[in-house]
Amino acid sequence: MTMTLLAVDDESINLMIIEESLSEKGFMIVKAKDGEEALAILNSDEYSFFAIILDRLMPNMDGIELLKKIKRSEKWRDIPVIFQTAMSGISDMTEGLDSGAFYYLTKPYSRAVLVTIVHTAVEHYVKLLRAKEDLHKGMGALRHLVNGEFRIRTIKESHELAPILANACPDPERVLTGIMEILNNAIEHGNLGITYQEKTDLHNNDKLMEEILRRLEAPEYKDKYVEIYFQKLEDKIIIIIKDQGKGFDWQRYLSLQAMTRNAFKTHGRGIFMAKRLSFDDLTYFDGGSKAQITILLNQNSSKLLTDFQE
Repeated sequence: MTMTLLAVDDESINLMIIEESLSEKGFMIVKAKDGEEALAILNSDEYSFFAIILDRLMPNMDGIELLKKIKRSEKWRDIPVIFQTAMSGISDMTEGLDSGAFYYLTKPYSRAVLVTIVHTAVEHYVKLLRAKEDLHKGMGALRHLVNGEFRIRTIKESHELAPILANACPDPERVLTGIMEILNNAIEHGNLGITYQEKTDLHNNDKLMEEILRRLEAPEYKDKYVEIYFQKLEDKIIIIIKDQGKGFDWQRYLSLQAMTRNAFKTHGRGIFMAKRLSFDDLTYFDGGSKAQITILLNQNSSKLLTDFQE
């Protein structure tokens, strides 16, 4: 299947580089010279996009304005947006984050970096689409779940469980991505002991899933599992996700500084974005081997913690 991407940039040379770099990798590129043209293309419903590569500074409608429109749309909001920018200060990054950016490219960038980021974004989106299909398969009765205990071992099992947990929450689509991220983190980094640098190297060589499958069968990892506890209280839902790993420096990955430091990389932002966009709070205990997710049931309640608490 050919995957279609939307590239938005007012510089024709940049569009040419994007098209040349990604066409040879099997992607189809639809080009727009500014935000207004991109919005018209999106509204035409002629294409189903797997990612949008968006320049920040453009005439007529700039990248931030278009990004906000995309993320406000129920139809487009889940499409990953790869934000091209030369502005990498914390205030600039915060503005992009608040508008819905997740993946970043800092200009000038190499073709190899472009291809790696696009592959990562599209892979994440395909997994999300598959999980969202399960949100609408008659699991509405899970809204009545009060207490539940689960045990998983593999990435496949985490993708099966995530829609179940999400459907037990008042806004399943909001929490689905975050739950998937925390479950995958517990398996990959917790039980299987894949470090940040190892994941970077495996990503760059397109060998991450191969290594995950290898470790799942290795004697030192094959008996490890992740425990999940779900509890619905009067005013909130608590989800505990506990792995059997050594833990990690979780505070480092929940700070705004960590997000800006890792923004231009293929990974390292997941738990920050989960807390920011999917949950009302996310806290780790036991040295990072136990995550506690909080989802408030009163929609008018404020966040338990400020969005950017370090």
